[in-house]
Amino acid sequence: MDVSQYNEHDQVIWDEELSDFVPDRVFDAHIHLFNSAHYPPGNAAWSDQGLADIQQWAETLYPGRRTHFLALGSPLIGIDVAAHNAWLISEIQQDANSRLNRLVTPACTPDEISRDVEQAGVVGLKPYRIFALNGDAKECSIEQFLTHEQLEVADHYGLWVTMHLSKELACADPTNLADLREYTTSRYPNVKWILAHCARSFTYWPIRQAVSQLRDMPNIYYDLSAVDDLRPILTLFQQESLDRILYGSDGVDATYFRGKYVALGRAWQYLDAAEAGMRFPHCDARPILSVYEQLLCMKHAAEIAEFGQPEIDAIFWKNATELFNVTW
Repeated sequence: MDVSQYNEHDQVIWDEELSDFVPDRVFDAHIHLFNSAHYPPGNAAWSDQGLADIQQWAETLYPGRRTHFLALGSPLIGIDVAAHNAWLISEIQQDANSRLNRLVTPACTPDEISRDVEQAGVVGLKPYRIFALNGDAKECSIEQFLTHEQLEVADHYGLWVTMHLSKELACADPTNLADLREYTTSRYPNVKWILAHCARSFTYWPIRQAVSQLRDMPNIYYDLSAVDDLRPILTLFQQESLDRILYGSDGVDATYFRGKYVALGRAWQYLDAAEAGMRFPHCDARPILSVYEQLLCMKHAAEIAEFGQPEIDAIFWKNATELFNVTW
């Protein structure tokens, strides 16, 4: 979607539901930038979105708020990794208080990673399961798409890793839990992990199973990006340390559409209302941006957890201020 397609149905939700919830500062810890010049020939996966485009979206989504970002390298088989990372660095350096986790595939060498990490604004790595060495993005262990050589570099520099976990059970998978326990407690103690999408809990079950183990591991953090179900967010709000939770939107393409990620028991599915041919005979209101669905879930979870302004500020910007050395 283009930011010009923001409409009156989105506006009503902001004015009546979210304007009194979202604080005056927002650090989005899960955002993507896209440049089609780096895609393989014939692949038009995403429209071009640089830092200026993300800032324009933020001004529309959260009017009057000051915003900064943790940008992430974007996943695409055949992407020109070196060119993409060089462009990401040039974009992120336009804002002294935004940060970057550079794209990393198993083919990236320690020297390449070290070179980029020494550039201003680069604080970590963004691996993707689609690059897994076993060829199975659905069922691969962490080491199959983030190698131990790369983790040694991350440990040396004390880097962040934003991790979209693989495997059907996500954060509740025994292998994932065992690996994270080993990495955080002994093997790579300086690496800091952001488990994206509530530790990939788009439905209630994985995080309910795993939170009691994850909260005992050091250097585990979460972003809330793209999760449109209240229950996993509430589980984190009630059972995890507040200082380990970060707001993230997963914009642009993953959540700036009208629809949501629907939980169906322990399953979940992306639902774009425009593509689904849905009809609404019983109401005049229409679907809103998925990112607003996420913010509504966060608001309702915060109310149930009886959060006050200090807790809400911590999630939206205060935690990031400390963790990423942001100056507002």
